[in-house]
Amino acid sequence: MEKLRVGFVAGFMEGFSTKGLEYFKSYQKELAKLGEAMGFELHVIDTVMQNYEQAVNIRKEIDAKELDFVMLFHPSYIIGDNVYEIMKSRADFGLWAIEELSEEGPMTFASFVNISQNIGISKHNFPGQPKKTKWFFGDMDSKFFKPRFEITIKALQALKGMRNARVAQIGKLADGHINHMVNTREIYRTLGVDITRDYEVEDIIALGDKMPATQVDEVFARVKASSKISRVSEEKVRDSVKMYLAIQKVAKENNYRAVAFSCWPKLMPLKEMVGCLTNSLLNSDGIAAGCEADVLGTISMIVLQDLTKEVVAIMDLAKFDERDDSLLLWHCGSAPFEMANERGVICEKHYFADYAESVKNCGPITDLIFKKSDVTVFRLSGEGDKFYYFTGRFYDPAKTSFSGSRGWVNGLKFYDKPIKTWDLANTFLTNGLPHHFPMVMRNVAPYIEEFAYWAGLSKVRRYDYKDYLYV
Repeated sequence: MEKLRVGFVAGFMEGFSTKGLEYFKSYQKELAKLGEAMGFELHVIDTVMQNYEQAVNIRKEIDAKELDFVMLFHPSYIIGDNVYEIMKSRADFGLWAIEELSEEGPMTFASFVNISQNIGISKHNFPGQPKKTKWFFGDMDSKFFKPRFEITIKALQALKGMRNARVAQIGKLADGHINHMVNTREIYRTLGVDITRDYEVEDIIALGDKMPATQVDEVFARVKASSKISRVSEEKVRDSVKMYLAIQKVAKENNYRAVAFSCWPKLMPLKEMVGCLTNSLLNSDGIAAGCEADVLGTISMIVLQDLTKEVVAIMDLAKFDERDDSLLLWHCGSAPFEMANERGVICEKHYFADYAESVKNCGPITDLIFKKSDVTVFRLSGEGDKFYYFTGRFYDPAKTSFSGSRGWVNGLKFYDKPIKTWDLANTFLTNGLPHHFPMVMRNVAPYIEEFAYWAGLSKVRRYDYKDYLYV
């Protein structure tokens, strides 16, 4: 993935202390070290902006270097006309003020005074499309800089990771899942994600059969060593491995960040199989793999993946429990092995196999219970222009649950505010939200909030439970 490009520039006005310019020099070194640690490129613009001509040249340099985010350091008051000029660039901006040298007497920098002016320019002077900005204050270890900057960088990295990402829909939408339909042109317009429809399930099966036996044996041995195979044949596990290797190859050759793989209605009758284990292995491999050709759910998984660098999965909400304000996150069985608690992973039959004679050997799934951890569920909705998230904690592995990949969640918060389980259920149902729930085993609420700001998304409305409908 292409690195986030962060610019660092300062302005100055004669008549103020030059001490702030010394800070500008020292912070360049500290930001460079932070860039190495956090994985962003730092581009220092050496010219200290003092007049309009310099501002024009800096704006051109920002665009020529294709900077994504520019930290405008305020070592003193900066003339607003010059700030307005550089804000005309393609980049988003952070406005960084510093503390005065003393608390009385002559003002040394007027730094905080000035960011108030310049953030006002970012809103007032760009009518209809205000320039996105965020303020920072103090030295690099201060509480108004360090946590704010870390959140911003991760959010912008996730946004850049999504922009121009290629996602493959493999196979048709699962039967009946028409609530997961999206307009691919709108998705590209709102999110910058390119969705392709170049492969069918049959293509993956055929390519899987051509995978080298040594590769299949290697991955199969890894699966067998880290899970228990029960009620499903080793042959079906091998076939899942073959499809995993086929999709891995296709993703590498076509630069796909993620795949929305449709296991049914085709894979079941063709192979008496599901794609659960295949998706599990792909997610462990860092290729976000959504179920049932759910494209927008899969794109949401990319965001969670980029925010955390951890494995992700896509769930259903199977049950709510009023007694302890909890809900059951569950799906057929496609969660990656890393999410399992000490019970481990069982490669099992799909639950269809217990009821339908035509697919009595259908599988394999990853039957596992999630380990105790924080969890965030985040999903884009609409045509990629809306979102919601909630957080909680996997808390009771012994609580009864359905076969598949699953775990009970309590301590629920919606947009970081506590919520009762039926208020959350009512919110999903009243809004008519898609029934897939991408998750990661971390609380990333602040990062999602900021990601949504830079991405220009709007929140899905909360609807607390009532016996009646209301507007």
